Amino acid sequence: MLGIPRGKSVAIEPTRTGIAGAPRESLSTQTLDQLIGWLKDGTFKPGGKLPSQNELVEHFGVSRTGIREALQMMAVLNLIEIRPGSGCFVKTVSTEYIVHADVLALLLEKEALMDVIETRKLVESGIAALATERAVAEDFWRMEDVLIAIDRSIQKQESIAAIATEFHCALAEASHNAVLAKLVRSFTRLMARAGELLETNVDDLAAFKRYELTSHQDLLDVIKQRDPEKSRRAMLDHISFSEGMIVRAFQRVETAESEALVAASAIQPELTAGEPV
Repeated sequence: MLGIPRGKSVAIEPTRTGIAGAPRESLSTQTLDQLIGWLKDGTFKPGGKLPSQNELVEHFGVSRTGIREALQMMAVLNLIEIRPGSGCFVKTVSTEYIVHADVLALLLEKEALMDVIETRKLVESGIAALATERAVAEDFWRMEDVLIAIDRSIQKQESIAAIATEFHCALAEASHNAVLAKLVRSFTRLMARAGELLETNVDDLAAFKRYELTSHQDLLDVIKQRDPEKSRRAMLDHISFSEGMIVRAFQRVETAESEALVAASAIQPELTAGEPV
């Protein structure tokens, strides 16, 4: 049995996209998120031993390969130490480092995220042009509903990372091309994670959120003008600007991670003499 208080966690299930056939978040990444959550809430403390791989497989209902990948990612993030023959042990790191570990985990997906951004430039600029020609009143209503939801989240001081991606999904649906709509929907998880990265690293969070709302409103205004080429350029500019912010955020996170690793190595306790490895 796992040494986890009841109610601390639930079985991992694939993320639902709402569109059949769209790619889903990998189970190893979901498992990583929950394992990091255990460190955040103190379920497993520094020096403590994590459950065995067999126990984790049973608890999460995922394959041994998925568990192994999640544990290896935690080791890369310097959150645990994997001792062959003994198990996995939580490292002694600062609380702040653990709190931001889920953002640091995005570094492991950096290449995939940059590939998605490159793809979005090609695909969504074309989608904007198509939507300009094909959108009907109901399509504009859906996009406006997303903008209202973003504004409400800003007023409540909530994250807008996930909601902002829905604008792009609504725009893709306005192209009235089901394949393009599914393709954009498949980007949402990484797009939302990128948004979370930005929200964590911008100097003025309130100003960033207002910019997000305004920039998407501007996109909608351009699309309503029914000028395909103008819409294409506006979307390309929108994604390119976001790309620049994401690249700078990655640079800041990588710098912070390097500093945290140095600090963690300075306070990491020595292993007990004679301890099996």
